[in-house]
Order: sequence, then structure tokens, then C-alpha cells
Amino acid sequence: MELTRLRFRRTCVLLVLLVSSAVPSTAVPPAAVVGGEGGPVLAAVESFLPELPRLYDTVKNSIVRVEKTDSTDGPMVSTGVIVSPDGHVLVGNGFAMVNGLESNEVKIHLSDGRTVTASRAGWSLEWRLCVVKIKETGPWPAIELGSTKDLKAGSPCLVMGIPTRGDTRFDVSPAARYGFVDRTMPACWLTTTCFPELFDASAVVGMDGRLLGVYTCFAGDQSYVTAVDQFTANRVDFFAGKNLDWVRYPPSQESFYRVGAGAHPEMLSLRKGETALVDPKPPATTDVSQLRQAEQIAKQSIVRLVSKDRLSFDGEHYDRWSGVVVSKDGFIATCAHTEHLPGERLTVRFSDGRDADAVALGTNPIADVALAKITSPGPWPCAEIGDSSTLKPGDPVVLAGYPAIENREFSLTRTPRVYPARVRHRVYLLWAHYFDTEYIRFHGGMSGGGAFDRRGRYVGVFMGETHHRSEVVKLQWDKLKQTESIDTAIGVQPPLKKRFVAAGEGVSKSLVEILVDSEPAAIGIIVGADGLVLTKASVLSGNVTCRLPDQTVVSGEKRAESSEHDLAILNIDASGLDAAEFHPEKPPTIGQVLCAVAPGESLHPGIVSVETRAIPPEPRWKGEAAQDSTAGPALSRGLNSNGLKLRRDDIITSINGHSTPSVPILAEVLRSRLDGYLTGDLVSVTLRRHDKAMKVRTSLPPAPGGISWMMGEHDTPRRSGFAAVFDTDIAIQKRQVGCPVIDTQGRILGVAIASRGRNKIQRGPTSVLPSQIVDRVAMKLMAEATDN
Repeated sequence: MELTRLRFRRTCVLLVLLVSSAVPSTAVPPAAVVGGEGGPVLAAVESFLPELPRLYDTVKNSIVRVEKTDSTDGPMVSTGVIVSPDGHVLVGNGFAMVNGLESNEVKIHLSDGRTVTASRAGWSLEWRLCVVKIKETGPWPAIELGSTKDLKAGSPCLVMGIPTRGDTRFDVSPAARYGFVDRTMPACWLTTTCFPELFDASAVVGMDGRLLGVYTCFAGDQSYVTAVDQFTANRVDFFAGKNLDWVRYPPSQESFYRVGAGAHPEMLSLRKGETALVDPKPPATTDVSQLRQAEQIAKQSIVRLVSKDRLSFDGEHYDRWSGVVVSKDGFIATCAHTEHLPGERLTVRFSDGRDADAVALGTNPIADVALAKITSPGPWPCAEIGDSSTLKPGDPVVLAGYPAIENREFSLTRTPRVYPARVRHRVYLLWAHYFDTEYIRFHGGMSGGGAFDRRGRYVGVFMGETHHRSEVVKLQWDKLKQTESIDTAIGVQPPLKKRFVAAGEGVSKSLVEILVDSEPAAIGIIVGADGLVLTKASVLSGNVTCRLPDQTVVSGEKRAESSEHDLAILNIDASGLDAAEFHPEKPPTIGQVLCAVAPGESLHPGIVSVETRAIPPEPRWKGEAAQDSTAGPALSRGLNSNGLKLRRDDIITSINGHSTPSVPILAEVLRSRLDGYLTGDLVSVTLRRHDKAMKVRTSLPPAPGGISWMMGEHDTPRRSGFAAVFDTDIAIQKRQVGCPVIDTQGRILGVAIASRGRNKIQRGPTSVLPSQIVDRVAMKLMAEATDN
């Protein structure tokens, strides 16, 4: 194990970074902290806990749901923040909602139940921000604006956003997540320990109730927040409806973007491309002879960057990506989505066989640009930074980079991939931070490489087909060049976990792991010493066994079920077990600290994000994506749902014993014979797959379209249709649903019944059935199980 030194300025904690083969992919290595627990960071997080309810009430009316319902791609949903009493709403990554072929209007849903209309104001694709303006007369509940210029890593924060659900229905109030800032580049970007839900663009609020920023993008294992300072500095232009990309780095006077743009091009949104082009049809092929000089410059200036401090996704090799040397003294332009931080030590590898030492400088994951500097003595071969705005559709370019992996092995080659290509013609024009080229066969590791014009000038950061303009690199150059370190608080243990160590130990004795077809599927709570176990019903799709606290595995049999609450009672072959008790008092309130407990004293703390209310059923599958064949209704495409056992081209012959010889009858069976079934409930399906008859027990998928594609590996198929649940920011895996949720005294206040989320960094809330419901339902099911 090798100690490494990253030049991060420490705040509140001393980071000792350890590199080992166990390091997660593309992550900063785990850090040990003074005292082992984070000291002042944890103390700060603990000290603000009593303030959370007040802070939530102060801010919640400023957090709104932004919804576009007329999109050709289905409903689009995000979080917005009211930033002026006149009704200006800041939306992270919201440009696509109001700059398309449809109308430029969206619906704004407020926490007081009102729904109003807003239209587009200004935007910045460089910083992934958009502002819309409410049409109705105010005043509107605007949040106070803060600043991140003096923000320190380790500062507690509240992340608030409107949960996005598969059926696009909305909660009245925003969900809250509590954590702290763990990285900050002042006035530019920051990260927190809170995981935002996919595309909810949550607001990050300081403990003084002021806005610090909004989530705008993610890369690798990290989600990033654009600092509110970028909005504040450009507020006048945002409110005036301007394209900030044109304002901050306008195209040159020779650029075709100016053709037909009029006197105020900064006010333009999408427009027809042919209005700016004399010949809108580019040549069909690229004349390679035009690019020989450019290819030679690309080959000499393109470099492979290899981290000395971070391991790649395999946990064995050091992470690597590409860059372009753009000055003789060794400055390197590259991308930022590789998650490197200022101060990271690098090895620079040239195509001529030389290696050099370098250090990472500033990085901006929002705009996805970064700088590094060679520290070995030069001079170095380099490319001149050019102007991408002079490129026209059809113009030849050279694209270059180093693949990280070739032939399934980490590449050591000194020969970069160099491809000729052409700038792509776009039907609609918009001046933004990127331009497109023809598709080339590119590989991971080439990101950060270069796009070069026919004279060999560097005009963009290579990103595959879309490249970030050299103008953005030049615009941010001084800030990136001056950044040698950033404030971090990485490696601090979960702040609230120690509160539950003793309480969780007692509860874990009453837990079992539910296995379905030998795979972990859920957690069960022992409710009867003679072998009765309570768990989530809709996961029981196969042969059920249970792993007891002593690691013995025994068979389980379902004896009773409540489809309304998605709970079931199993009977297992065991006795003398420690039965749990539920605490059937009123549900917890917003901001209250709770903890989910899994077997092995696995603790997952969090806070109440949304108080108890109903979650209506989301629309379920009605037979869409099926077409008649000679053998019966065949699925014409896959249905997007976790836990679904149906595949494309499967021929459905019956559902729950009801014959389905045609698509109309299939639709009728789903409509009438399965009345009362919800999305995620289990049904029995007979089918033919590759001429083989099969019978599967599978969950009912949601209706196709909408935002069901946003659901992923952490999303339970049954996640709606509950009469009363409260939400938490507790992060559990799908196989841990059914676990108890306790307070600091060890009292069980509920059962985690649904988990939402696409992956590790885009997480929705964990919904919890309150104990007052669980206790009543469990008693009823236990009586039924005994009778059976």
C-alpha cells in the first residue's frame, strides 16, 4: 500500500490518501481523518440537526416543480428555484425544456398547490443554467442568494428537490437531503455528500437558508453543483433573456453563426440552419491530403495523461485519459469528467517516446474543461489554440486521442488514434459551448484529446462526436491556471451513523436476509419467535429461502399477503427467534434523524425528506409494445422495468391463467382481469421464447414512455400505490427493502418499502411504511398465517 500526496488544501480534516487495489473505480482514494471520524465536520453536522425543520419551512416555498408536458419525447420534469419576487425561476440543466421545437413554456407547480405558467428567459449551456419567468403577477416566494466564494468543505447543507416519479405525478412539497459540502471550487462548482435524484436539479441550501447552487450534471461517480455565483454574476443578462454563451464568448465576426442573426444575436434561440448557410449540404467525403499538416501537429501535441494517484475502474491500473499540449512551456488542455482534482500528480506520455511529470490544475466538470501543467523542463511540442467559431458544416477537422484500453488490455501504445472527420451540418443552429463532427469509432480514454482545424490549430476538447469549444478553454484559462488546489473534505465517515450503533445492534438480531432463487432480494423482520417473518411481497417471484442471523439458510413459505401495502408473512423452519416490536406512534416529522438497519448491523442513516402522504399508483402496462403474430401477441421491444422477466420477441400466451391469443385480448385481460393490480405487482405469465414454452412469475411493468427509463438498479418495481408512506434520504440497495427504520432509541418507526434510483449517484428517496400501519397489517397477516 503506497502513501500518496495530493496537494488538496485540507479543511476540518487531515486527508491521508491511500492507493490500493480495493479503491472504487475512478474515485479519489479513501481518506483517513483525524480521530477517524471527521471531528469538526461531524460536530457541525450534528449541531444543525435541530434547525432542519425550521430551515425546511423557510425554504420550501421557493422550491418548485417545473414540468413540460408538450414535449415530443414525453413529459419532462425538473426542480426549479424561485430567485426573484417577480417570478424568475432558476433551473439546473433546464435548457432543453424551453428551447425545442415545441413551445417555450412550462408549468410551475408551487408547494401551496398553485400551478402557473412560465416562459423562457436566459440560459447558459457553459454553466448548464436556465431561467424561466412566471407569467402571472407576483410577488413570488424567492429564496435568498448566497455565495460560495468563502464556502469551506465540511460545511453542512440541505439539498432540496422535487422527486421525479415514473408517472410524472408530483409531490406538493420538496424532498430534503442533509449532508455537507465535500469539494468546492469557489464561485464555480461544488459537490456534496447528498445524492440527487436523476434530473431533479436539486437546490443546495446553506444553513442560513441561502442558495449555494443547483445540481446540473454528473460524471463518473459524482454529481456536480453549479455555484450560485455564476447566476448572480450574470443575473441581468439571464433576466433579459440572453444566451450567455454568446455574451461570454461570442463567435468571431467571420463565423457563419452571425449570418442572418440580426442586431441582437444574443437573444436568439434555435433557428433554421439553412438561413446561415449558402450551401447547406457538406461534401460527402474528406480529402485527407488537406489534413496532413494537421495530423502531424495532432500526433506531436496529443498526450496520454496517466494518474499517479487514482486507480481506474478495475482497481489495478492507474486512471488514464488524453490531453493536448497547447503551449511550449507545457500547459495541457483536457476534459474534466475523468474526476481528477487540482494537485493530482500525472505522468505525461508523448508519441515520440518521452515521458514527463505534470500536475493537474483547475478543473471545471460543469463545462467539462480542465488544465494540467508539465513540471519537467521543456520546451514541448504544442498546438496553437484556434477559433472553433470559424468552422462551417462540412469543414475538415482532425480528431485525436489515446484509447485507454485496446484488445481488452490497458493500452501502453505511444501511437495516438488520429482520424479525419468533418463538422456536422445541423438542421437547427444555436451558438453554444460545443460543436459536432461526423461519427468516428472512438474508445474510452480518448476523452480530453483534441479537435484540430485544417491548419492544425486546437479548436476543441475531444468528446466523441461532440467537442467542447476552444473558446471556453480560453475564457476559463486564467481561473483554471491559477487553481493549484481546492478545498476538500473527502473520506469523512457518515456523520449520523454513530448515533445508531448501539440501537442497531439490538434490532439486527431480529432480521433475516430474503433470498429468491438463491439471490438476495429483500430483508425480513422476525415478527414471531416461532418462525413468522414480515417482508416486501412483490419481490417473492421464485423459490424463497431465508438466511438467519447465525448464517443458517432455511426454506420460507408465503402464508399471507397484503397487496395494498406490499407486505407478506413468511413461515420459516426455525424457532426461538428474537421477534421485533413496532412502535405505532404518529409518523416522524421532516428532518428527524432515522436509520435503516440491515443484517450484520449494517446501518444506513438519514433524515425524513417528505412527511407521510399517499403516493398514487403510476400507470401500468396496458399491452403496448406488443404486436400480433401467428403464434400470439409478441413483444416488439423491451419493456423498461427492474425485475421484469419478459424479453423482446416473447410471445405471451396467458397471464394469470387468462388466455391471450391476440393483442386486443391481451389488452383486455390487462384491463379487466387484472383490475386492482399495480405496477410492480407479481403476475404469472406463460410464454414462448425461441419456440420454447416457459412460465415466469414477473412484475407488471410501468406504462412505456414518460420517464420510466430513468429507473435503474436501485429502483424497486413496486414503488407506488401506497396509502401512506413517508420518504427519507436513506440510501439502501434494492435488495435491502423490507428492512426496519429506527430512531436513535432503537424503536422501529417503519419499514423501508420502496427504493428509487438509477445508480449510485442518482438516487431517489426511500419510502417507508409507518409503524402504525405496519403493526396493524402485521397482526392481521400473522392471524391469517396461523389460520392457514
